[in-house]
Order: sequence, then C-alpha cells, then structure tokens
Amino acid sequence: MIRSIIENCGIFAAPQVLLSVATLGLLAAYLLAWWRRELLPGENPWEKTLEPLAGIAVTIGLLGSVYGFIIAFGGFRQGLDVQKVVSGLGAAYWTTGVGIVTSLVASLGSYALSVLNR
Repeated sequence: MIRSIIENCGIFAAPQVLLSVATLGLLAAYLLAWWRRELLPGENPWEKTLEPLAGIAVTIGLLGSVYGFIIAFGGFRQGLDVQKVVSGLGAAYWTTGVGIVTSLVASLGSYALSVLNR
C-alpha cells in the first residue's frame, strides 16, 4: 500500500500519511484521557505533541509540493511529457492538501482540548 502511495503521489506522500494517522491517534488518545478525567485541569500535554505535528505536517506538505513541481517542470525538458506534468502536479497538490488538513486537525484538536481542560 505504501509503495502504491509513493508511486502515485511522490516520496513525501507516505510520511504525510503516517503523520496524519499518528496525529489522529494522538488526538483520539488525548480526548479519551480527557473523557476519562485522567488529565488534571490546566495540564496540557498535547501542546508538546499536537502543535509541533501541525507545523511538521505543513512542512512535509510544502516539501511534497516542491518535489511535485520539480517533477512537473521536468516534463517540459525535451518536448511535452503530459504524464510527467500531470503526475508532478498531482503529487504537489495531494501532499499540500493532506498537510494542510492534518495541520488543521492537530491545531483545532489542541485548541479544543485546551478549552475543554480548563
């Protein structure tokens, strides 16, 4: 499965997917701990994990974009290779989109947990 993701969406897609899954898992674990009242009021352990993951997700998305655009512009070297251009642009937009969504989930989750745990 990971090989298929890399082939279709570029080398930065697999780390992006793994980071997205890890972010959702951490958010779910923190919400469960809050639900079970295992967190003390004012205790915010997610700030050390979710907030950095939000920044990392965007950065990997941007790296994937740069990589995708390099591939896409390589399709113009010797004539027009439409497959290469489309593949590069697809990888660029896919990694950017997943990075932004992952970052939003991590940031909004961190904010919601901070509000709930006051």
